[in-house]
Amino acid sequence: MAEVVALLCQGFPRRTPEYWRAGLQRLATRERPPGIEKYGYVLATENALGGVVLTIASDHEDGLKRQVFINISSWCAQPSFWGAPARELYRHACRRQDVTYTNLSAAAHTIKTITSFGFQEWTSGQMVAVGLKWDRSSLRKLHFLTLNEAKSIGISSAEARLLADHEDFGCLAFCLETPNGLFPFVFVRRRIKGFVPCAQLIYCRNLGDLVEYGRAISMWLAIRGFPFMIIDASAMINGLTGCYFPGKARKYFKGPQPLKAVDHSYSEMVIFGF
Repeated sequence: MAEVVALLCQGFPRRTPEYWRAGLQRLATRERPPGIEKYGYVLATENALGGVVLTIASDHEDGLKRQVFINISSWCAQPSFWGAPARELYRHACRRQDVTYTNLSAAAHTIKTITSFGFQEWTSGQMVAVGLKWDRSSLRKLHFLTLNEAKSIGISSAEARLLADHEDFGCLAFCLETPNGLFPFVFVRRRIKGFVPCAQLIYCRNLGDLVEYGRAISMWLAIRGFPFMIIDASAMINGLTGCYFPGKARKYFKGPQPLKAVDHSYSEMVIFGF
């Protein structure tokens, strides 16, 4: 494991050994779908570790539908293994046909390679936003629930576990009770430019839910020190106010279309962080 950490530090020099060790420890202890690798893959010879790619597997449910996601993360190689060997390592990591692969942090110089392996664009930019809609009569009927309260009212077991897991990961995870039902949301804590606090959406059932209750959600986040939301999207989101940044943090997937517009739960954004 020490060799893997050293290679990851070489490939991503902004990251510390502690950053990688903490993330790998999370991978070691979390449950994963049967038959999926715990950490990912390495490219090695008898004398050297030439490359590494991390894979983070998870189950995703939407009613009776179930998908296995494998988030491919942190692909790097020694200079002597660049080119065909490194590409073959990545190809091997995304070879299965029965899962949805995601790449949530593709470097610009890797996009040509991953698209040649079958990845396609999921979202093409990001929006920094606050909620816009305001309806005082409906606002009085909205309640932010604790996990135990949401369970008692009837949130599904899968979403209850998702909220609990991400709360343990340090995310902002909550369930909103509305006249139209219960709506779970998960945000990860971010700082833009290193100092502007933001909450990045990593899970909701439908972006329309975020728009519909955006003002209340923005207020809830702002009270906790996060005045802005970051949302992956391919255009301005009607009903939210803010700025759209085309080409920023594009997301990619391969395989079956993700069930939700935004679902980065159990991914590198949570396991390793920013």
